[in-house]
Amino acid sequence: AVVSTTEYGAKEFIFGAVSVTVLDRCSKDYNYFTWPCAEVLAEFVEGHVEPGTTVLELGCGTGLPGLVAAKCGAEVLFSDCNTDNPYWRKVGELNNLTINFSAIKYYFDSVLATIRFALELKPSSKCWMAYQVRSCTRTISTN
Repeated sequence: AVVSTTEYGAKEFIFGAVSVTVLDRCSKDYNYFTWPCAEVLAEFVEGHVEPGTTVLELGCGTGLPGLVAAKCGAEVLFSDCNTDNPYWRKVGELNNLTINFSAIKYYFDSVLATIRFALELKPSSKCWMAYQVRSCTRTISTN
């Protein structure tokens, strides 16, 4: 749940004992808006990720689930099609984390292929997904 919103659109979320801050600029670009499905996945991650786990967050946007995983002791690689390094530096600073980010341009079909490949390489891997239905205007309204 969102606890507080501060300057520059910084939003603090608390899931169990884990507190993380993202920069939610609420722009029309997907990657600067924390979708409701990210909150659901972050809450799940807080209760299920183990310290020392390696996590790849594909299409991370503001990075909320990955930040929760990192705060729980996971080694996280954030990936998205945007290379906004100032954003990731600031988020790392706000959360006292070193952020590992890789810019990857992909489409949904290639995301599924990437997940399949990863699961084949390491059958003990797990895939947790959340998807937000969106309209063509990039709002959460489906109209």
